[in-house]
Amino acid sequence: MEPLPAPSYNPNEISQICKRSADKEDLTCIPGFIPFEAKYVISPRYKIATCSIQKSMSTVMRGIMCYLFNETRFKDAGRQILKETHGVRFCANKNEYTSSNQKRAKFNLTGDWRLLMISRDPVDRFLSGFLDKCIRKPQGAGFCNGCGRNMTCFLITEYDRIKRQIRVNKFPRTFDDQHFFPQTWRCDLDKERHRYNVLRYSSDASGSFLNELLAQLKAQKIPDETLKFIRDQLSEGRTIHSTVDSDARKFLEKRLRGSPFLMEHIVRMFYTDFQYFNYSLPSGFH
Repeated sequence: MEPLPAPSYNPNEISQICKRSADKEDLTCIPGFIPFEAKYVISPRYKIATCSIQKSMSTVMRGIMCYLFNETRFKDAGRQILKETHGVRFCANKNEYTSSNQKRAKFNLTGDWRLLMISRDPVDRFLSGFLDKCIRKPQGAGFCNGCGRNMTCFLITEYDRIKRQIRVNKFPRTFDDQHFFPQTWRCDLDKERHRYNVLRYSSDASGSFLNELLAQLKAQKIPDETLKFIRDQLSEGRTIHSTVDSDARKFLEKRLRGSPFLMEHIVRMFYTDFQYFNYSLPSGFH
């Protein structure tokens, strides 16, 4: 395997460099809160909405919200939360919206509505996305920016792609972009960040994340029987998209974290995700 280049500058200085990076013609780090995409799933009965971000538990949250949209129909149809997929989902086009204005047009989102958002550590999210979309289930010719399964090529080209789109102020939202662009670009955070209850994703569905999620749902007066169904379903395993325990994931993570050059690109791309969602910068970057 070819050795990777050295980082372009001292990693210990990157936070200062990122803070100075504001000129569109000289981007070092990607700015946050650009209105890129918002996808909502809603339960009007319980006045709760979740904004979905690809590779941040979006499939699971879509399944939960579909169940909360109509518990009886979901269970009578024999559906399971962890087996809902984007391609085959029980609530397709029934409780799904693509902007805050669109959901407001149908629902009077007063103060008793609860808005949830799931964030994920940027390194973990990138690895999950790359393994799932560039190795396991690539889509179309020239997938993953024409890099195929080459993680170094993809990381560099995706970083350059983000910069190019910012400079021309055009965001085509390709399949790759939707799965890898910053989390702070989602959910109308440029204008609605004050409204969200943000939960931090954990790969341990039976641990603290699940307890925090159930507490948010309970606050909307969701019945204990309904909460028990969600807990039992999420404790049974993982979705078909899960990558966390695979040998390929372990190899890629070692390759990524072991390269200051690659980690520099991760930090450049997702600096505002680290900062806003309060994730620690990778080791060596301060």
